[in-house]
Amino acid sequence: MMGQKIGNVGLLNLLNATEESIKKVERIENVGAVIYRAGNAHLLSALNIGNLGASLELPEDYRYYNGVLTVDSVYLQSLGGKQKLLVNGTVIFGKDVTAGDLETRQLMLIVNGDIYAPEHLIGLISRLFPEGNRTLKPYSGQIPYFENSHFTLSNSFLQAAEEPMYLVVNGVVDFAKDLDLDLFNEKIGQIDVNGVLRLQEEQESALHRKMKTAANGVIQIIPAGYTVLNKALRINSRSIRSFNEKKLYTKKPVIFEPGIEREAFAKAIGHLYSKSYIICSEELEDLMYEKLDRLETEVLSYEQRYLWIEGEQKWSEAQFQALEAGTNLIVDGLLILDKDVAVETVARQVAAIDNFGEIQVSAAVQKSVLQNKLRANEGQITSSDDASAEPEHTGLQNVGELAL
Repeated sequence: MMGQKIGNVGLLNLLNATEESIKKVERIENVGAVIYRAGNAHLLSALNIGNLGASLELPEDYRYYNGVLTVDSVYLQSLGGKQKLLVNGTVIFGKDVTAGDLETRQLMLIVNGDIYAPEHLIGLISRLFPEGNRTLKPYSGQIPYFENSHFTLSNSFLQAAEEPMYLVVNGVVDFAKDLDLDLFNEKIGQIDVNGVLRLQEEQESALHRKMKTAANGVIQIIPAGYTVLNKALRINSRSIRSFNEKKLYTKKPVIFEPGIEREAFAKAIGHLYSKSYIICSEELEDLMYEKLDRLETEVLSYEQRYLWIEGEQKWSEAQFQALEAGTNLIVDGLLILDKDVAVETVARQVAAIDNFGEIQVSAAVQKSVLQNKLRANEGQITSSDDASAEPEHTGLQNVGELAL
Protein backbone atom coordinates (compact mmCIF):
# COMPACT_ATOMS: atom_id res chain seq x y z
CA MET A 1 0.00 0.00 0.00
CA MET A 2 1.33 3.42 -0.95
CA GLY A 3 1.90 6.06 1.73
CA GLN A 4 -0.03 9.25 2.25
CA LYS A 5 0.56 12.38 0.15
CA ILE A 6 0.47 15.67 2.05
CA GLY A 7 0.41 19.20 0.66
CA ASN A 8 1.76 21.63 3.26
CA VAL A 9 3.14 21.06 6.76
CA GLY A 10 4.05 23.93 9.07
CA LEU A 11 6.24 21.90 11.45
CA LEU A 12 7.36 18.32 10.80
CA ASN A 13 8.17 16.70 14.15
CA LEU A 14 10.68 13.83 13.88
CA LEU A 15 11.66 13.75 17.56
CA ASN A 16 10.09 10.34 18.10
CA ALA A 17 10.13 9.15 14.49
CA THR A 18 11.29 5.69 13.44
CA GLU A 19 12.09 4.11 10.10
CA GLU A 20 8.68 2.41 10.22
CA SER A 21 6.70 5.58 11.05
CA ILE A 22 8.11 7.61 8.14
CA LYS A 23 7.06 4.90 5.67
CA LYS A 24 3.45 6.02 6.23
CA VAL A 25 4.18 9.18 4.21
CA GLU A 26 4.92 8.92 0.49
CA ARG A 27 5.57 12.63 -0.14
CA ILE A 28 5.21 16.08 1.45
CA GLU A 29 5.17 19.00 -0.99
CA ASN A 30 6.17 21.84 1.35
CA VAL A 31 7.55 21.87 4.91
CA GLY A 32 8.08 25.10 6.83
CA ALA A 33 10.48 23.57 9.38
CA VAL A 34 11.54 20.11 10.49
CA ILE A 35 12.72 19.35 14.03
CA TYR A 36 14.79 16.29 14.88
CA ARG A 37 17.34 14.89 17.35
CA ALA A 38 20.95 14.09 16.46
CA GLY A 39 20.17 10.39 16.76
CA ASN A 40 17.49 10.35 14.04
CA ALA A 41 18.84 12.95 11.61
CA HIS A 42 19.26 10.20 9.00
CA LEU A 43 15.47 9.84 8.76
CA LEU A 44 15.21 13.26 7.12
CA SER A 45 17.03 12.07 3.99
CA ALA A 46 14.64 9.11 3.75
CA LEU A 47 11.63 11.43 3.39
CA ASN A 48 10.44 12.71 0.01
CA ILE A 49 10.04 16.47 0.61
CA GLY A 50 9.57 18.99 -2.19
CA ASN A 51 10.54 22.24 -0.44
CA LEU A 52 12.01 22.63 3.06
CA GLY A 53 12.29 25.96 4.86
CA ALA A 54 14.44 25.18 7.92
CA SER A 55 16.03 22.19 9.67
CA LEU A 56 16.15 22.41 13.48
CA GLU A 57 18.26 20.02 15.54
CA LEU A 58 16.99 19.87 19.14
CA PRO A 59 19.94 19.84 21.57
CA GLU A 60 19.91 17.05 24.13
CA ASP A 61 18.85 19.15 27.14
CA TYR A 62 16.36 21.42 25.30
CA ARG A 63 12.57 21.21 24.95
CA TYR A 64 10.80 22.51 21.88
CA TYR A 65 7.93 24.99 21.68
CA ASN A 66 5.86 25.57 18.54
CA GLY A 67 3.83 28.77 18.33
CA VAL A 68 3.88 32.12 20.14
CA LEU A 69 5.86 32.38 23.40
CA THR A 70 5.15 35.47 25.50
CA VAL A 71 7.90 36.31 27.97
CA ASP A 72 7.03 38.88 30.67
CA SER A 73 8.54 39.73 34.02
CA VAL A 74 6.23 37.35 35.92
CA TYR A 75 7.18 34.46 33.61
CA LEU A 76 10.91 35.06 34.07
CA GLN A 77 10.68 35.44 37.84
CA SER A 78 8.64 32.23 38.12
CA LEU A 79 11.35 30.07 36.55
CA GLY A 80 12.63 27.69 39.21
CA GLY A 81 15.72 26.79 37.25
CA LYS A 82 17.16 27.04 33.79
CA GLN A 83 14.56 26.87 31.03
CA LYS A 84 16.06 25.75 27.71
CA LEU A 85 13.72 26.04 24.75
CA LEU A 86 13.94 25.71 20.98
CA VAL A 87 11.11 27.90 19.69
CA ASN A 88 9.65 27.52 16.22
CA GLY A 89 7.42 30.55 15.83
CA THR A 90 7.40 33.91 17.60
CA VAL A 91 8.83 35.16 20.88
CA ILE A 92 7.40 38.35 22.41
CA PHE A 93 9.19 40.04 25.27
CA GLY A 94 6.84 42.20 27.32
CA LYS A 95 7.60 45.88 27.99
CA ASP A 96 7.90 45.11 31.75
CA VAL A 97 10.93 42.85 31.19
CA THR A 98 14.16 44.36 32.58
CA ALA A 99 17.77 43.78 31.66
CA GLY A 100 18.25 42.28 35.14
CA ASP A 101 15.51 39.71 34.48
CA LEU A 102 17.35 38.53 31.36
CA GLU A 103 20.88 38.61 32.71
CA THR A 104 20.07 35.99 35.34
CA ARG A 105 20.39 33.55 32.39
CA GLN A 106 17.49 31.43 33.64
CA LEU A 107 16.00 31.47 30.13
CA MET A 108 17.98 30.07 27.20
CA LEU A 109 16.44 30.23 23.73
CA ILE A 110 17.12 29.02 20.20
CA VAL A 111 14.58 30.73 17.95
CA ASN A 112 13.43 29.97 14.41
CA GLY A 113 11.22 32.96 13.70
CA ASP A 114 10.69 36.52 14.93
CA ILE A 115 11.64 38.04 18.28
CA TYR A 116 9.68 41.15 19.30
CA ALA A 117 11.20 43.16 22.15
CA PRO A 118 11.29 46.72 23.56
CA GLU A 119 13.82 48.88 21.72
CA HIS A 120 16.14 49.29 24.71
CA LEU A 121 16.49 45.49 25.10
CA ILE A 122 17.21 44.56 21.48
CA GLY A 123 20.99 44.69 21.81
CA LEU A 124 21.00 42.59 24.99
CA ILE A 125 18.60 40.02 23.53
CA SER A 126 20.72 39.74 20.38
CA ARG A 127 23.76 38.97 22.55
CA LEU A 128 22.00 36.54 24.92
CA PHE A 129 20.12 34.55 22.24
CA PRO A 130 22.39 34.43 19.18
CA GLU A 131 21.42 30.95 17.94
CA GLY A 132 18.76 30.06 15.42
CA ASN A 133 17.33 31.61 12.29
CA ARG A 134 15.72 34.57 14.07
CA THR A 135 14.81 38.13 13.15
CA LEU A 136 14.89 40.84 15.85
CA LYS A 137 12.03 43.35 15.70
CA PRO A 138 12.06 46.25 18.18
CA TYR A 139 8.91 48.01 19.33
CA SER A 140 8.12 51.11 21.37
CA GLY A 141 4.94 51.81 23.29
CA GLN A 142 2.38 49.03 23.50
CA ILE A 143 3.22 45.40 22.82
CA PRO A 144 2.54 44.42 19.15
CA TYR A 145 -1.03 43.44 18.25
CA PHE A 146 -1.18 40.12 16.40
CA GLU A 147 -4.08 39.43 14.07
CA ASN A 148 -4.25 35.73 13.21
CA SER A 149 -7.81 35.42 11.88
CA HIS A 150 -9.87 37.08 9.13
CA PHE A 151 -10.25 40.68 10.20
CA THR A 152 -11.34 44.02 8.73
CA LEU A 153 -9.30 47.07 9.70
CA SER A 154 -12.02 49.67 10.18
CA ASN A 155 -12.28 53.24 11.45
CA SER A 156 -13.97 52.05 14.65
CA PHE A 157 -11.06 49.69 15.35
CA LEU A 158 -8.55 52.52 14.91
CA GLN A 159 -10.59 54.90 17.05
CA ALA A 160 -10.44 52.41 19.93
CA ALA A 161 -6.62 52.45 19.93
CA GLU A 162 -5.28 54.69 22.70
CA GLU A 163 -1.83 55.11 21.16
CA PRO A 164 0.00 54.18 17.94
CA MET A 165 -0.17 50.43 17.36
CA TYR A 166 2.33 47.91 16.01
CA LEU A 167 0.11 45.61 13.91
CA VAL A 168 1.35 42.16 12.88
CA VAL A 169 -0.77 40.47 10.19
CA ASN A 170 -0.55 36.66 10.34
CA GLY A 171 -4.06 35.89 9.10
CA VAL A 172 -6.14 37.74 6.50
CA VAL A 173 -6.71 41.47 6.98
CA ASP A 174 -8.90 43.64 4.74
CA PHE A 175 -8.63 47.41 4.82
CA ALA A 176 -12.14 48.87 4.93
CA LYS A 177 -12.94 50.70 1.71
CA ASP A 178 -13.83 53.87 3.64
CA LEU A 179 -10.74 53.73 5.90
CA ASP A 180 -9.77 57.20 7.14
CA LEU A 181 -6.13 57.43 6.07
CA ASP A 182 -5.39 60.34 8.43
CA LEU A 183 -6.69 58.25 11.32
CA PHE A 184 -4.71 55.26 10.03
CA ASN A 185 -1.53 57.36 9.95
CA GLU A 186 -2.18 58.52 13.51
CA LYS A 187 -3.07 55.19 15.11
CA ILE A 188 -0.81 52.75 13.25
CA GLY A 189 2.89 53.00 14.08
CA GLN A 190 4.13 49.99 12.11
CA ILE A 191 2.80 46.99 10.16
CA ASP A 192 4.39 43.59 9.50
CA VAL A 193 2.72 41.43 6.85
CA ASN A 194 3.19 37.66 7.28
CA GLY A 195 -0.26 36.62 6.08
CA VAL A 196 -2.56 38.22 3.51
CA LEU A 197 -3.33 41.94 3.42
CA ARG A 198 -5.96 43.25 0.99
CA LEU A 199 -6.45 46.95 0.35
CA GLN A 200 -7.55 49.51 -2.21
CA GLU A 201 -5.08 51.06 -4.65
CA GLU A 202 -5.51 54.53 -3.09
CA GLN A 203 -4.51 53.10 0.33
CA GLU A 204 -1.23 51.56 -0.86
CA SER A 205 1.10 54.52 -0.21
CA ALA A 206 -0.22 54.88 3.37
CA LEU A 207 0.54 51.19 3.99
CA HIS A 208 4.10 51.32 2.70
CA ARG A 209 4.92 54.29 4.93
CA LYS A 210 4.17 52.01 7.91
CA MET A 211 6.20 49.01 6.72
CA LYS A 212 9.83 48.97 7.87
CA THR A 213 10.55 45.54 6.41
CA ALA A 214 9.48 43.82 3.19
CA ALA A 215 6.28 41.78 3.34
CA ASN A 216 6.77 38.14 4.25
CA GLY A 217 3.25 37.36 3.08
CA VAL A 218 0.92 38.55 0.31
CA ILE A 219 -0.30 42.08 -0.35
CA GLN A 220 -3.27 42.26 -2.72
CA ILE A 221 -3.96 45.66 -4.25
CA ILE A 222 -7.52 46.23 -5.47
CA PRO A 223 -7.55 48.71 -8.39
CA ALA A 224 -9.37 51.97 -7.65
CA GLY A 225 -13.14 51.81 -8.17
CA TYR A 226 -13.37 48.01 -8.39
CA THR A 227 -15.84 45.81 -6.51
CA VAL A 228 -14.32 42.65 -5.03
CA LEU A 229 -16.11 39.33 -5.56
CA ASN A 230 -15.28 36.77 -2.86
CA LYS A 231 -17.21 33.91 -4.45
CA ALA A 232 -18.31 32.73 -7.88
CA LEU A 233 -20.91 35.01 -9.49
CA ARG A 234 -23.69 34.06 -11.89
CA ILE A 235 -25.16 36.92 -13.95
CA ASN A 236 -28.36 36.49 -15.96
CA SER A 237 -30.43 38.76 -18.23
CA ARG A 238 -32.31 40.17 -15.20
CA SER A 239 -29.51 40.66 -12.68
CA ILE A 240 -27.29 42.38 -15.23
CA ARG A 241 -29.72 45.30 -15.26
CA SER A 242 -28.48 46.32 -11.80
CA PHE A 243 -24.94 46.82 -13.15
CA ASN A 244 -23.89 50.16 -14.61
CA GLU A 245 -20.36 50.08 -16.05
CA LYS A 246 -19.40 47.97 -13.04
CA LYS A 247 -15.73 47.24 -12.42
CA LEU A 248 -15.24 43.74 -11.01
CA TYR A 249 -12.18 42.22 -9.30
CA THR A 250 -12.19 38.49 -8.63
CA LYS A 251 -10.24 35.29 -8.18
CA LYS A 252 -13.40 33.22 -8.62
CA PRO A 253 -15.32 32.19 -11.75
CA VAL A 254 -17.79 34.66 -13.27
CA ILE A 255 -20.60 33.07 -15.26
CA PHE A 256 -22.76 34.92 -17.79
CA GLU A 257 -25.93 32.90 -18.41
CA PRO A 258 -27.54 32.46 -21.86
CA GLY A 259 -29.86 35.22 -23.01
CA ILE A 260 -27.75 38.27 -22.15
CA GLU A 261 -27.79 40.69 -25.09
CA ARG A 262 -24.67 42.42 -26.32
CA GLU A 263 -25.98 45.92 -25.66
CA ALA A 264 -26.97 45.07 -22.08
CA PHE A 265 -23.54 43.54 -21.43
CA ALA A 266 -21.67 46.52 -22.90
CA LYS A 267 -23.55 48.96 -20.67
CA ALA A 268 -23.32 46.82 -17.51
CA ILE A 269 -19.64 45.86 -17.38
CA GLY A 270 -16.94 48.52 -17.35
CA HIS A 271 -13.87 46.41 -16.58
CA LEU A 272 -13.23 42.87 -15.37
CA TYR A 273 -10.04 41.91 -13.51
CA SER A 274 -10.07 38.13 -13.13
CA LYS A 275 -7.47 35.62 -11.99
CA SER A 276 -9.91 32.77 -12.61
CA TYR A 277 -11.96 31.99 -15.70
CA ILE A 278 -15.10 33.46 -17.26
CA ILE A 279 -17.97 31.55 -18.83
CA CYS A 280 -20.05 33.33 -21.47
CA SER A 281 -21.88 32.78 -24.75
CA GLU A 282 -20.02 33.00 -28.05
CA GLU A 283 -22.13 36.07 -28.82
CA LEU A 284 -20.43 37.96 -25.95
CA GLU A 285 -16.92 36.58 -26.37
CA ASP A 286 -15.41 39.44 -28.41
CA LEU A 287 -16.92 42.06 -26.07
CA MET A 288 -15.60 40.13 -23.06
CA TYR A 289 -12.00 40.42 -24.26
CA GLU A 290 -12.46 44.18 -24.62
CA LYS A 291 -13.47 44.42 -20.95
CA LEU A 292 -10.67 42.24 -19.53
CA ASP A 293 -7.75 43.83 -17.68
CA ARG A 294 -5.68 40.62 -17.84
CA LEU A 295 -5.02 38.97 -21.19
CA GLU A 296 -4.17 35.74 -19.31
CA THR A 297 -7.77 35.34 -18.16
CA GLU A 298 -9.40 32.24 -19.67
CA VAL A 299 -12.70 32.95 -21.47
CA LEU A 300 -14.77 29.78 -21.91
CA SER A 301 -17.42 30.42 -24.52
CA TYR A 302 -20.37 28.18 -25.36
CA GLU A 303 -22.55 28.17 -28.48
CA GLN A 304 -25.83 26.92 -27.00
CA ARG A 305 -25.64 25.58 -23.45
CA TYR A 306 -23.07 24.81 -20.79
CA LEU A 307 -22.96 22.77 -17.59
CA TRP A 308 -20.66 23.80 -14.72
CA ILE A 309 -19.65 20.84 -12.55
CA GLU A 310 -18.48 21.49 -8.98
CA GLY A 311 -17.81 19.05 -6.15
CA GLU A 312 -18.00 15.33 -6.89
CA GLN A 313 -20.53 13.95 -9.37
CA LYS A 314 -20.95 10.48 -10.88
CA TRP A 315 -22.65 10.36 -14.26
CA SER A 316 -24.34 7.42 -15.98
CA GLU A 317 -25.19 6.82 -19.62
CA ALA A 318 -28.73 8.10 -18.94
CA GLN A 319 -27.43 11.45 -17.67
CA PHE A 320 -25.31 11.98 -20.79
CA GLN A 321 -28.27 11.08 -22.99
CA ALA A 322 -30.37 13.67 -21.12
CA LEU A 323 -27.98 16.46 -22.11
CA GLU A 324 -28.99 18.68 -24.98
CA ALA A 325 -26.74 18.02 -27.97
CA GLY A 326 -23.91 20.57 -28.18
CA THR A 327 -23.56 21.17 -24.42
CA ASN A 328 -20.22 22.42 -23.11
CA LEU A 329 -18.94 20.84 -19.89
CA ILE A 330 -16.82 22.90 -17.48
CA VAL A 331 -15.37 20.61 -14.80
CA ASP A 332 -14.14 22.33 -11.63
CA GLY A 333 -14.48 19.36 -9.31
CA LEU A 334 -14.49 15.58 -9.78
CA LEU A 335 -16.58 14.05 -12.57
CA ILE A 336 -16.75 10.24 -12.52
CA LEU A 337 -18.00 8.39 -15.61
CA ASP A 338 -19.92 5.17 -14.93
CA LYS A 339 -18.97 2.00 -16.79
CA ASP A 340 -22.13 2.14 -18.91
CA VAL A 341 -21.29 5.53 -20.49
CA ALA A 342 -20.91 4.95 -24.23
CA VAL A 343 -18.29 6.90 -26.16
CA GLU A 344 -20.82 7.50 -28.95
CA THR A 345 -23.13 9.29 -26.51
CA VAL A 346 -20.34 11.56 -25.23
CA ALA A 347 -19.21 12.34 -28.78
CA ARG A 348 -22.78 13.23 -29.82
CA GLN A 349 -23.98 15.20 -26.78
CA VAL A 350 -20.86 17.10 -25.67
CA ALA A 351 -19.50 19.98 -27.73
CA ALA A 352 -16.32 20.63 -25.72
CA ILE A 353 -14.84 20.05 -22.27
CA ASP A 354 -12.91 22.56 -20.16
CA ASN A 355 -11.20 20.65 -17.37
CA PHE A 356 -9.96 22.49 -14.25
CA GLY A 357 -10.47 19.54 -11.90
CA GLU A 358 -10.46 15.80 -12.48
CA ILE A 359 -12.38 13.47 -14.74
CA GLN A 360 -12.26 9.80 -13.77
CA VAL A 361 -13.10 7.18 -16.40
CA SER A 362 -14.04 3.53 -15.94
CA ALA A 363 -12.79 2.35 -19.35
CA ALA A 364 -9.83 3.27 -21.58
CA VAL A 365 -12.07 4.05 -24.57
CA GLN A 366 -13.84 6.72 -22.52
CA LYS A 367 -10.54 8.51 -21.93
CA SER A 368 -9.86 8.67 -25.65
CA VAL A 369 -13.14 10.41 -26.53
CA LEU A 370 -12.76 12.85 -23.63
CA GLN A 371 -9.30 13.88 -24.77
CA ASN A 372 -10.68 14.64 -28.21
CA LYS A 373 -13.23 16.99 -26.61
CA LEU A 374 -10.75 18.87 -24.39
CA ARG A 375 -10.40 22.61 -24.93
CA ALA A 376 -8.93 24.12 -21.73
CA ASN A 377 -7.02 21.41 -19.89
CA GLU A 378 -5.62 22.47 -16.51
CA GLY A 379 -6.87 19.35 -14.71
CA GLN A 380 -6.35 15.63 -15.19
CA ILE A 381 -8.07 12.56 -16.58
CA THR A 382 -7.55 9.43 -14.50
CA SER A 383 -8.80 5.86 -14.51
CA SER A 384 -10.70 4.25 -11.65
CA ASP A 385 -8.39 1.23 -12.16
CA ASP A 386 -5.30 3.38 -11.64
CA ALA A 387 -4.12 2.74 -8.08
CA SER A 388 -1.93 5.83 -8.20
CA ALA A 389 -5.02 8.03 -8.27
CA GLU A 390 -6.16 6.85 -4.84
CA PRO A 391 -3.73 8.80 -2.64
CA GLU A 392 -4.75 12.05 -4.36
CA HIS A 393 -8.12 11.81 -2.62
CA THR A 394 -6.92 10.46 0.70
CA GLY A 395 -4.08 12.97 1.13
CA LEU A 396 -4.08 15.98 3.43
CA GLN A 397 -3.65 19.49 2.07
CA ASN A 398 -2.58 21.57 5.07
CA VAL A 399 -1.24 20.41 8.44
CA GLY A 400 -0.03 22.74 11.18
CA GLU A 401 2.19 20.21 12.95
CA LEU A 402 2.80 16.61 11.87
CA ALA A 403 4.49 14.15 14.27
CA LEU A 404 5.77 10.92 12.74
